[in-house]
Order: sequence, then structure tokens, then C-alpha cells
Amino acid sequence: MLNSRGVAVSVCQGLLGVLLLLLAVPPSRAAEGADAIIPLAEKYCTECHLAPPPSAFTREHWHQLFGLMGTWMGQKDIPIDEDEYRELLDHYLAHSPEKMEPIPDDLEESLLRFEKGEVGVECTSDRPKITHVNITDLDRNGKPDILICDDVSGRVSWIRIEDGKWNEVYLADIVTPVKTTVFDFNGDGHLDIVVASLGFISPTDDLIGSVWLLVNRGDMSFEPLRLVGDVARVADVRPADFNRDGKIDFIVAKFGWRKSGGLMWLEQVTPTLFLQHEIVEINGAMQVEVLDYDGDGELDFVALIAQEHESLVLFRNDGRGTFETEVLYRAPHPGYGTSGFQLVDLDQDGDLDILVTNGDMMDEISLAKPYHGLRWLENIDGVFHPRDLVRMTGAYCARAHDMNGDGHLDIVVSSLNFTWGEHDEPSLIWLENDGRQNFTARKIFYSPTNLAAMDVGDINNDGIPDIIVGGFHFPGPLGRDARVTAVFGTGKLRSEEKAE
Repeated sequence: MLNSRGVAVSVCQGLLGVLLLLLAVPPSRAAEGADAIIPLAEKYCTECHLAPPPSAFTREHWHQLFGLMGTWMGQKDIPIDEDEYRELLDHYLAHSPEKMEPIPDDLEESLLRFEKGEVGVECTSDRPKITHVNITDLDRNGKPDILICDDVSGRVSWIRIEDGKWNEVYLADIVTPVKTTVFDFNGDGHLDIVVASLGFISPTDDLIGSVWLLVNRGDMSFEPLRLVGDVARVADVRPADFNRDGKIDFIVAKFGWRKSGGLMWLEQVTPTLFLQHEIVEINGAMQVEVLDYDGDGELDFVALIAQEHESLVLFRNDGRGTFETEVLYRAPHPGYGTSGFQLVDLDQDGDLDILVTNGDMMDEISLAKPYHGLRWLENIDGVFHPRDLVRMTGAYCARAHDMNGDGHLDIVVSSLNFTWGEHDEPSLIWLENDGRQNFTARKIFYSPTNLAAMDVGDINNDGIPDIIVGGFHFPGPLGRDARVTAVFGTGKLRSEEKAE
């Protein structure tokens, strides 16, 4: 699966050994100087992942990391020469920085004016935990509305405007829902919802994940059907017919944690019976997007494998439930914190590009890193070339959208930065495209923070793009917290506001 040189391998069910072998193959790198990867790092680190450069973490944290790595290598029966391991640690201590330089808070002010306000019910906790927001037209009345996943209430909710007021309706009780996808499951003309359930926010290998189908009864009430349960924590699920039998199946991303996780194909036998096919067992499966990548008529999918793997992988479908795989992108090292991606033709040249964010800090070492940000993987003749667009602490979600109506795709980016008390940065920004893919990053606001969930669309039906964000205040201080915030585009410039 994760062949960094782009060599495809066939994956049937459970070829974990092949995948881990590919994961251990580092890409060619010309690291020089103090940040070079020395042979001992290649020897020990690449048993499981790419060898990180010393600058990936600060000096004070390498003792802790080496202790964790030593424990995991012991669990995997990987031999360690104590003298060599100490020599390697000394190298990292000698060449790592004492502290990370913060990303400068120097973005330009937004020329577009936005107005924000909280929508939906009040949170019952002092720490709101919205895990997903999804702009959609659930009732198919021609007006966009919002689906949200709320870990505090353990519910999936529907927010819409009724009689000029925002109204939130609870649709289903689901433990730690983290992703919704809307589609017509049974062809009755009513939109249904498939929901990924993590089971618990905090890291665990316990088999507590599940997948739920909310079947629309036709009156906008929903019957919950559990498609699968008692599996590793589920981070995403997407519908598609992967074997051309006319029935909707599902691809399930099981994030798990250390020892659990993977990608699974749920093959529909009947509307209430699904066969479970393990495509690959690997921790960190975080996001999947379905598409016909090569135009052969078979539905493929792209998966983000996070944790130490930090890769975007294409799973190419042969039409019979077997997938050939190819790495589209791999981050430089295992501490990169890849947090999400979007498939989009950003430069509108007719091929598919990828926007990818890295800013995950919710691990053993919650450290704001200067290499966090947004990258555009430009598709040039089928090869993805990374291009840095902006550095942003905690960058978590990006959506391409024409925000100013000039016909060019701009980008909105939110951050899950909970270190704002130490060094402040905007939590929501947008990148203005000049039409030649030169982007100017502009700040929208600093509060609320912890914006793990974001989507863009016209939620008040005025023809102007809006932004909806959800606050995930699991880590960090409070004071800039909010549950669900609507950021309305006004279509006006700040210069016009001053003139008024």
C-alpha cells in the first residue's frame, strides 16, 4: 500500500506484512548537515516508519520519544543494541532545537467582511466537542442546511433556518459520532445518512467503533441501523458500489490507535446484511474519499493513513473487491501531523489535485510545530508535487471555494490550535487566489479556537459563500470556546464598511 516510490502492489484481504514492509522503505532524501538522517536512524526507525530529522521535535522531548519507541520495538520483538540506541539518542539530543520557533502572526487582514454568530442549541458542557460539520440539503428543499456530530451529547443533529430562526433537531443518539455522509441508500428519493462512530475520543485499541445508517422514513425522522460494531474506532465511512452489483456498499476507515485499525469493505447482501472484508489492517486510517481515479468505470478510493505512516494512498479497484495500491503522497517524517485532505481541481486544468493539512497536535507531545500548514499537491502528468501555501499552527481542515466570486478557487483553512495562550495566531483564514494560483493568506478571526470541523457553502441562501465551524475544546484552555459558529459572507469589502 504505502510504497513511497509509487510502485503498485496488489492487496487482497489482510496483507499486513506486505504493507508494513512498504512502510519501512524510506523515500530518497538529500538531508544535509545537522538535520541529516544518519545510518543508525535508518536502522532503527525505518523498522516501522520514516526516520525523523532531529528538528522534528525539541530537545527536551527526545528522551520521552526514545522511551516510547523502545517500548514499541520491544512489543514487536525488534532487537535493540543498547549502546547503539544510546548513541542515536545522543545524536538527536545534540542536533535538535531547544525550542520551536513560532509561526509569525503576520497574515494580512481579510479584504472581505464576514459576520459571525453561534447557531444551534447551547452546549451542556463547558467544553464543546463538535467533531464534524457538513453543509448539505437534507430535506431537498433547495436550501442548504447543516449536519453536526456532537461528542458531548452523543448525537447527530440537523440545523436549519425555520421562520427566520436557526433550529436544531436531534436525529439520532450515537456515541462519539465523527463523520456524516448524505446519500439515498434505498432509492426512495429521500436522503439517508451514514455515520462513523469513534466510540471514544481518547486513544484506545478497544474495539468500540461502529458504523450507523440513519434511514429516512420520509418525514425527516430517521431509523438507526447499526451496520457493524465492536471494531476498532471508526473515523470515516463512505458509500459506493464497489463490485457493480447495483447495491450500495461502504468503505470504512478504522483509525484504531497503536495495534488496531484498518480499511474495510462492507459488501451489501441485503439492505440489513453486510459482509465484512478486511482490505488491510493498519492503524491510523483517518479519512477516505471515493472516486473513479483512472476513468475505467470502477470506483476507487483515496485514504489518509495518519499516525506514524502519514500517507495518502490510492486504492485502485479491479471491480471484484481487490485493490491495487499506490502512494500519492507521503509526509517527510512521522511527526508531521497530517490532519485531512480534499480532492479538488484547484488550478482548474482538468485533472485532480489534492489539498492536505498537517497540524495534528493531539498526541503524547502536544507541540506547536513551525512546519504545520497547508500544502497543494499539484497534479502534473499524474505525479503530485507538493507546494507550501501557508504555515499555520494546528492546521486541521481546508476547503477550496470561490469566496469572492471572481471565478477562481480560493481556500478556507481552520486550525485546532490550543496553544494560543502561549503564542497567538488566527484560528480561521482564507487564501485568496489571483487566478494564477498565487495565494495571499488573510486572517478572518482568532476566536473561537480549536476548529477541527469546518465546511463552506451558502447556509443562509443569499448567494454568498459562508463558513460553518465546530469547536472541539477537548485540549487547551477555555475562553475562546464555542459550539457551532456560522461565519456569514457579506459580499462586502472592508473598505466599503469604513465608507458606511
